[in-house]
Amino acid sequence: MIRVRGIYSTAVTGLLDEAGYSFADVSIDIQERFPALKKHGEVLLTIKDQDDRSGLIILGDPELLAKVVFLLRSIIPDLIVGYVPVGPYSMYVVRLVERVDGDIWLAEYMPGRFCTVKLRNSHSEGDLLLAHVTRASPEAPLLKEGAALTGRYVRLIQFERHNASEHIRDAELRLQLLTLAMSEVPQGWGVHFRSTAKNANILDVGREIKELLKKATEFLNVFKPQGIGPVMVGESLALVEIPPDTALRFDTIRERYFTTIPFHHLFKSLGIEELSHKIDFAEKNALSGRCFSREKVLEAIMEEFAKLNGSRVSIFHKKLTGQGHVWSAFAEIRSSGYVQLRRQSSSQGTYDGFKNIRREEGDQIVSYTWLFARTIIHFYYSPTGELKGIYVNLNTPVFFALQPPGLKYVDLAMDVTYSPMEGIQVTDQEEFQELVEYGILPRGLAEKYKLFAEKVAGILGEKNSEEILAEARRLQSSIFGTEVDRML
Repeated sequence: MIRVRGIYSTAVTGLLDEAGYSFADVSIDIQERFPALKKHGEVLLTIKDQDDRSGLIILGDPELLAKVVFLLRSIIPDLIVGYVPVGPYSMYVVRLVERVDGDIWLAEYMPGRFCTVKLRNSHSEGDLLLAHVTRASPEAPLLKEGAALTGRYVRLIQFERHNASEHIRDAELRLQLLTLAMSEVPQGWGVHFRSTAKNANILDVGREIKELLKKATEFLNVFKPQGIGPVMVGESLALVEIPPDTALRFDTIRERYFTTIPFHHLFKSLGIEELSHKIDFAEKNALSGRCFSREKVLEAIMEEFAKLNGSRVSIFHKKLTGQGHVWSAFAEIRSSGYVQLRRQSSSQGTYDGFKNIRREEGDQIVSYTWLFARTIIHFYYSPTGELKGIYVNLNTPVFFALQPPGLKYVDLAMDVTYSPMEGIQVTDQEEFQELVEYGILPRGLAEKYKLFAEKVAGILGEKNSEEILAEARRLQSSIFGTEVDRML
């Protein structure tokens, strides 16, 4: 029923097993750690790592997904969850707005909400057409023209080629399935064989293809687009962000089921293969207590972090709703543990968060943060060194990446700004509150961030950069008081 993969798989499998769920397509490691798992041949839900290992992607049956997310949040309340109820292979009627490039168009899929759609036929601006979601997103989904219907073993997709899941590795079986599709499916349709097809009777697979073709034909014969909006729900998607401090909770949970070194998930999130193998060896041989004390592991993390010093790094500014962006700067790690990030403005405009503070070519931007900081503080200076403004970004705890080298965090919308001209402001509070109202940001955590913003606002304007940093760090420790705050 549930397929679990990635660095969080042991902890997540243990929790779901205790809750009575059954599992499908179980990995060798998980089978060894949980020999009594209940099995179910059909994959209804997949839980896997995000690409940067900063959290989970949960994808599949809408009802089951909602139950699993509720369970995880009831155990770990500080999880940050972006929920996309109408996810991959859901069908929409969209209205074409304007051509972006070639067969790529901007389209409206809900009133006032826009997506990118790839066309397979010739259309004009203003046309209504049927399309299905290929990449779900709360803000910027990607769709393709045509219908998509999902069954237990196969997915039938208009205007696509036949293909099979990467989990079907048997070459002979893949050939048999693709031959079946070519013999049964008319031109203009493609069959994607899902992973469940590898354990199915070939006659049952062929029967389902015929049933989906009949359903698709009947649907398209009567379908007449009247207006934009969802037509049929496919899968749902949840993007679960696991901030560094919350990852320590997963360590504790994992330890209930298998030997686990301190900071296991943070180390694994770095993606360093050699280090990952050492961790696996120590845990499998029950050496974690002797070789990986909490102090030694934290020291090792700081050593890896120090490798960013003196290099140009990328800063991955993720958004809970939308695409986010990446910026780069020259990094210097101070003896106090602060990271200084220097860059120079090469264009003109207005600084984000301010109404009238102009950004000029040659302006110096000096930013400061620290490992596990819930803020990045930007100081904007003119080319002659005059302070123009201070911008305090509020975010999930900062962690680092090594491939490519950089820092990463999730932006939480609300910020605090100061300038001699405009004074002190707390900005984007409505957007922050929407994250709470939509259930993305836990209410208890949000209240702490509000207090943090209020207190930070009180220290701007009369203190220098070093004093602001020291006070912000003290405030974070006193308001959030997590384990990593106490250790650092």
